[in-house]
Parts: sequence; C-alpha cells; structure tokens
Amino acid sequence: MAKRGYKPGKKVRINGVTEKLIVAGLILCLVVVLFFSTFMVLKSVGKSSLKKHANEVANQELSGNLNDEIETLNEPLELEEGQILVEGKVYEYNDDIMTFLCMGVDSRNGIEKEKTPGKAGQADALLMVVVNPRKEEINVIAINRDTMTDIEIYDTAGMYLGEEEGQITLQYAYGNGREKSCRLMEQAVSELFYGIPIHGYGALDMQSIATLNDAVGGVEVTVLEDMTRHRWNWSEGANVLLKGEEALIYIRERDSASKELGTNIKRVERQKQYLNNYVFKLKDKMKQDITFPISLLNKVKKHLVTSLSVDEIAFMADTLLGYDFSMENIISIPGESKMGEKHEEFYIDDAALKQIVIDVFYNQVEKKENVTVAE
Repeated sequence: MAKRGYKPGKKVRINGVTEKLIVAGLILCLVVVLFFSTFMVLKSVGKSSLKKHANEVANQELSGNLNDEIETLNEPLELEEGQILVEGKVYEYNDDIMTFLCMGVDSRNGIEKEKTPGKAGQADALLMVVVNPRKEEINVIAINRDTMTDIEIYDTAGMYLGEEEGQITLQYAYGNGREKSCRLMEQAVSELFYGIPIHGYGALDMQSIATLNDAVGGVEVTVLEDMTRHRWNWSEGANVLLKGEEALIYIRERDSASKELGTNIKRVERQKQYLNNYVFKLKDKMKQDITFPISLLNKVKKHLVTSLSVDEIAFMADTLLGYDFSMENIISIPGESKMGEKHEEFYIDDAALKQIVIDVFYNQVEKKENVTVAE
C-alpha cells in the first residue's frame, strides 16, 4: 500500500461520495478535550505552540492518491494555497481547526515506564477530536484499530527496519510505549488522512476506564448485542448501569473466537454509545463543580501521556464545554473487514475517507473566473 499524504496548498481534485457514514467513538477523546475547559490563561501562546506541533507532523514529503487527481477543467480555475477542487467546486482548508489524536492503549503493565520496541502495547482505541471554532462544534472521527496501512517497523533495540503493511494499532507497539509510540501513531494517522495537521496527542491506559467511569457515578447503557457471556444480565436490549470494570468490558471485549467478520465494528458501536452517555454525565458533573475535571485528571495522570503543555491546554480554556456535540458529531470510516493470515483486517473505503476530510476540514469558497488550474 502506497503512503498517502496531503499538505494544505497542494492543487488536487477529490471525487465526492454521497454514502452516509457509520458513526462510532470512545470516551477517551472527549474526556481529554473537556479537561481543557477549566483553564483560562496563556491562550495566544498555546495556539502558537499547537500550530508549531501540527506543522512538525504534517510538513513531511508526503505523496499520495489525492495528489494524482489534479484535473484541468473546461472552465479553468486557479487554486490558491490551501484549496482543493471537488467536482467543479473549490474548497479551502479551515486553518482555525485544531485536531487532537486520542489513544486508548492496551498494555498489561500500563504506560508509566518505557518498553521494548515491538512489545509496547497496542492502540486499541483511536480517535481524532476535531475542534472547529468557526462552527463552535466538536467532531470525533473513530479509526478502526484493524485499519490496514503502512507502518514503520523497529527492532528491539529501536533500529529502524523499514515499512510494511499492517493494522494501524500495531504502530504503537514499535515505539517505547510512551512519547515515541505516540509520535509514531500521530504520523501514521496524519498520513492516513492525507497529511492533515495534528495539533496534539493523548494516550490513556485502557485500565483507567473503570476509574473514569465511577468518577461520574457509572454510565447507563442499553446493551446493543447479546453479551451474556460476560454478564448474565447483559442480554440485547437490557438497560444496565456500568460500574467499575464493567465499563471496560463493555467497550473493550469482542468475540474473538467468532468466525463472523466485523466484530470490531460492533465493538466500535458500543464505544460510540458509551462515549455519548459518558459525556452527558461528565457535563452534568461540571455544571455542579467546574473544578471536577481537575480532580478527574489527577486520578488518571499516572496513566496518561500527552504532548499538551499548560499553555496549550489553556488555549482551549473557556469555550469547549459550550461547543455542540452529539451522536451526529461522531464519525467512523466505512470499509470492509477481511480475515488475514491470523487476524482480522479492515480496508477503508478510500472515497468515503476523502469525503470525510472534505466535510470536516474544509469550507466551500466561491470560484474565480478567467484563471487557470496550476499543474
């Protein structure tokens, strides 16, 4: 699989699709983002720092499918920096957007200490939180952990061995279980999204879910599929209050012994449901006590790795809690699940991914007359 990449400013054309997108998500992203709402200082410094981080991730020599789709129209148009051409319409990259990669890490020994490359755990939950100040909304893009893409391989000494196609979740394992793993995942996700800038990352040990869950008094869900193999009362359609480790079981487990493909897609649907219900409880707690996120963060800080500094967190200060977020803002990428040699593999619908990039990261602009498309 060839690497793909997009930097704002490339002259490209993307074919659109009308297929409705499947939605999915997980608690980790919104929790991290909503933490920002309790800080009120150093905003301009934080914004500048976040932009710098995004440039370091995106400003690579990325080549990809989008760049092969430049088209000269009968009615020529000249595209300015940050613009793309989509079925005769011009779109401009929204430079105000802030994008954060959030990861739920599956690691038996947590993420407090560095680990041997190749054995650093996997990123079981992958989400991009996209903050759009122009629309005052938050979108969450869920990435299937089994998505097949190019990943960088390192030996146990950390020496680079090359690239090979594999599930994107494995890229985390080839770092050190902390910052290097996060940076590798950040780059892999950016390339998957054609080089879209990522402004920061956060990785949280999945074992912390029980702590986060109980801090809001547990989360109620309507069980989406038969899960009586885990709890006797978790039949499909049952209403249950998840407490402690039950929350982790509900969003993490899948029937790996099943011969049915797409079990991870079902799991992602449960994660989406849990995320939506958790955020409702979290916001209610914050209305009662604005300092609640600080105490919540202190409970899990030993299990959290993030690139965000105090001034960057401060930049996101007093606005996000009031931003729009609902089930409609949670997006997953359509695709097809296939059985590989040993494990399930997920192949994304490339046209659908391109449309997601347009819908989330771009705004339509009026076309100009009497100018030409640069080749």
